[in-house]
Amino acid sequence: MPTSETIRDRARARLRSAPHAERTRRLPSAARIVVGGELLSSIGTGTTVPFLLVYLDEVCRTPDGVVGLLLVARALVALAGATLGGVLCDRIGPKAVVVAALAVTAVCSLGMATSASPLPGGAAMLAHTAAFTVLAPALDAMLAQAAPGPVRQAAFAWRNTAVNLGGALGAAAASVTLVVLGTGSGLTMLYVLDALSFAGFALLLALRVTSFTRPAAPQGKEPAGPLAVGPGVGYATAVADPVLRRICLLVGFTVAAGFAQLQIGLPALATADGTQAALGWMFAAFMVTSAVLQIPVERRLPGRSRASVLAAALTCMALAWTVIAVSRHPSPVILAVAAVIFAVGGTLFSPVPPTLVNDIAPSALLGRYNGAHMLAWTGGFTVGAAATSTLLAAGALRALFPVCAAALALTAGFLWHRRGRYLPVPLMRIPVATPQHPLPKDSAS
Repeated sequence: MPTSETIRDRARARLRSAPHAERTRRLPSAARIVVGGELLSSIGTGTTVPFLLVYLDEVCRTPDGVVGLLLVARALVALAGATLGGVLCDRIGPKAVVVAALAVTAVCSLGMATSASPLPGGAAMLAHTAAFTVLAPALDAMLAQAAPGPVRQAAFAWRNTAVNLGGALGAAAASVTLVVLGTGSGLTMLYVLDALSFAGFALLLALRVTSFTRPAAPQGKEPAGPLAVGPGVGYATAVADPVLRRICLLVGFTVAAGFAQLQIGLPALATADGTQAALGWMFAAFMVTSAVLQIPVERRLPGRSRASVLAAALTCMALAWTVIAVSRHPSPVILAVAAVIFAVGGTLFSPVPPTLVNDIAPSALLGRYNGAHMLAWTGGFTVGAAATSTLLAAGALRALFPVCAAALALTAGFLWHRRGRYLPVPLMRIPVATPQHPLPKDSAS
């Protein structure tokens, strides 16, 4: 039985180790700058994304048929942008791509602010989409380089918090602006603010973050650095990685059956039921829940099986769609409850895939691996939107959520069953941060 002195020594050791453990959870300064910049740009994005169709209709006076064509073109441009972003990231490095893409996105937002007819407004929107999707894989790669090892998943969790918090703040600011200034002048002001947020992020990175030096590769492995990409090495090499394929397939499926339906399927269902006025509360419930829970949840995940965490995430999403499916006419309260449940799944899911992608990516293909991950997201949204549109046109939209709930639940069961074999052993568990300094010798008693 331990003596009172031994108990006191152990208590002192825990008190001494607490600051070290806290230090290991803190993000490096470069990662904090990237996350802070994402918060800033997400505030700008949150002011404009919910009002894109309103902008095309009321500001640019775009005919409905042309709006449909622009949305199709936008999806194709997004796929091309994500592909190009990965290539550029590997060739010139993440920081150069991120700063340039942020600057171009800011210019495009200003172009949208000054457009008042379909042609310039549509062109500015497509250019904005291209720049934004070029930015995405490079930004993932940059954050991964800024937060290596066990803190990487925490960095992506903080990023998810910043995106949701920024989106909520931006949406609130947009609502006030539109009430005060009206739709026409208000939307112009919102796109100016969006441009300023991207320009501020670009300036912050250019001045405060230096380009990352990739560590020298161990003997027998590929040389490090963006210029190490040789002939014949590209997306084909990335797609040949079975672990990356597995991750991207899961991401594409989850986006199509989950995230896309949150943004497209639920609004379509609410509009059909005449409860579209509740959508603002629904999205607010989702973003606030995500922002509040993301970090507390993340701090409890180290050491757990990644496949089990993903299975829990998909189970929450399936439960959210089950709530919608069993409600004949979802009320505002039901919509908000489903959004909160889905947000719990989103907090579990969102940091895991980008962390895995960057953990397995060879240094010379970091951009293309992140580009493939972005393509999985974009492709999943495209498939999810197409499924929703097809069922809506057929008058069978209510069948969407039972099908999605069943598919998500079955996939969650598969992940749980295969949790010990879904990923290679080194990737199986979320890493635990270890203290950077050894404990005093008297703590060993």
